[in-house]
Amino acid sequence: MAFDGAFLHLICHEIASVAVGARVDKIYQPTKNLLIFALRSKDFNGKLMLSAESGGARIQLTKAETENPPVPPMLCMLLRKKLIGAKLAALRQPSLERLVYLDFDTKNELGDPIRLTLVAEVMGRNANLILCDENGRVIDAIRRTDAADTTRILMPGVTYMPPPAHGDFDLLTHDVTKAIQTLSGCQRRNLSKELLTAVPGISPIVCRELAHLVLTDSDEDAPLSAQELAVLTEELTVLQRRLQNNAGTPCLVEDGNGKMLDFTFFAPTQYGERATVLQGESFSGLLDTFYATRDQKARMQAKTQSLNKTLSTSIARLTRTINVRQEELKKAQNSEQLRKYGELLKANLGRIQNGATLCRVVDYYDPECGEIDIPLSPALSPAQNAQKYFKEYRKQCTAAGMLEGLIQKAQNDLTYLLSVQEALSRADSDRAVAAIAEELQDSGFIKNRNRNKKQPTGKPLPPYEFISDDGFVILAGRNNRQNDQLTLRQSAGNDIWFHTKNIPGSHVIVKTEGRDVPNTTLTQAAILAATLSGGADGTGIAVDYCPVKRVKKPSGAVPGMVIYENYNTAFVDPDPSLLEKLKKTSI
Repeated sequence: MAFDGAFLHLICHEIASVAVGARVDKIYQPTKNLLIFALRSKDFNGKLMLSAESGGARIQLTKAETENPPVPPMLCMLLRKKLIGAKLAALRQPSLERLVYLDFDTKNELGDPIRLTLVAEVMGRNANLILCDENGRVIDAIRRTDAADTTRILMPGVTYMPPPAHGDFDLLTHDVTKAIQTLSGCQRRNLSKELLTAVPGISPIVCRELAHLVLTDSDEDAPLSAQELAVLTEELTVLQRRLQNNAGTPCLVEDGNGKMLDFTFFAPTQYGERATVLQGESFSGLLDTFYATRDQKARMQAKTQSLNKTLSTSIARLTRTINVRQEELKKAQNSEQLRKYGELLKANLGRIQNGATLCRVVDYYDPECGEIDIPLSPALSPAQNAQKYFKEYRKQCTAAGMLEGLIQKAQNDLTYLLSVQEALSRADSDRAVAAIAEELQDSGFIKNRNRNKKQPTGKPLPPYEFISDDGFVILAGRNNRQNDQLTLRQSAGNDIWFHTKNIPGSHVIVKTEGRDVPNTTLTQAAILAATLSGGADGTGIAVDYCPVKRVKKPSGAVPGMVIYENYNTAFVDPDPSLLEKLKKTSI
């Protein structure tokens, strides 16, 4: 991504212009590698985000809402102890390195003024956040290293050592001709790659843009011409002045389908008509737009990874069990042949010799009375062979009855787990994931390892809530338990219930309040049900609907399972944009 030293320089200026002088009001650590500082001053009230995530390391002001764990991590509590009430004094970036020192003025335990420094190393996979004391010693870090690390030691008590600098050219202060000298003789095909080395602090998108503006000859193997070197000098000078004057423009690059490709601090021309460049109001707002959806998905994937693995394993095991038992049932259902052998042996006991391994008898069950061969056990008498067939027949009959019940139970469990898996794919918060985990524990599908531990309690998670274009409230369950609660306890008999046909998904309820529901609302509710289901990526999804009074829950059924009668079916296409349009609460 384009969060390079140049972009960092511009966003640090943006942050410093409003946040320097503000005091730390609150500190949160929503995830292991993410810190949020709530800053407050007479002229500023906002949140500073510092991320050490490998795929999104950055520093920015943010308006994004994040969910915090019920118990703050140890590092978060340490930062609260050290920095709550501290004043942000300065942001320092050496050259165009992806490194920022955030200086905080505060007081120690004796009341003496001190300056603590939070170091943000926004370096991709090696990103880190380190708190240092007034003497430059490490207090703690998000990613610690020890003596076994051959590069740097980052442990409490050691003197902080910054990462090695990338090159000796500084675009902010040095003459650009110093970089141009290293590029003379560079082949055209290698220009963007060589720029990445010659000019530390700029990312590949900046290097590609410079190459796009400079190159004029199609001969890629030829070295840069004198004219091209002159143009490159001019473009580097323009870039240098832009950074020196903090005159960047936040720009977002999207492809033809609206997918965000990249971001930078200028309007790139290298994509031509293959992409659209959108200009943002601020660098922080640009980052919020670019990372919001991706960060949310990444956090939820990390939080649901263990549950998803458990569900996938259980689903695969149930599928194998059902297949095996169905094969056994097929064999058991052919048991009539065993009874037939027993009856024929019983009718021909006088004709069968002891020790025989086979006997041929007339098949009285055949209309033409043909002959049939029956295998025998030579160790048994004819009567015992007949009884053996009768016993095997009764055993197979009993097995058939049991297998049908076991197969039905396994199929019900499989349907239930698929519905849980679908609900988990839509989970958008820690509370949503915790509710699904608790449901699985209570249903016996996973063990509750924290049974004896006091669990933090919070506000119950509400169902999704929408308002139709006709003004009707539409509710949708987030998980199977909430589906049951919503349909069977919180809805009136005349409310309208919706659910996708033979596809796991949310129970959707239109609250009628005694009014007639227009077709527009019915259609929108059906679309919401299709979108909040396992068929969200399909088209022409069948959605059944009927009054809630026609929906019943069988005795002993798993959460979310109901039966219904006298229903109608609508065929609709899922539409995620309708969720955003009608939603009243966060999805």
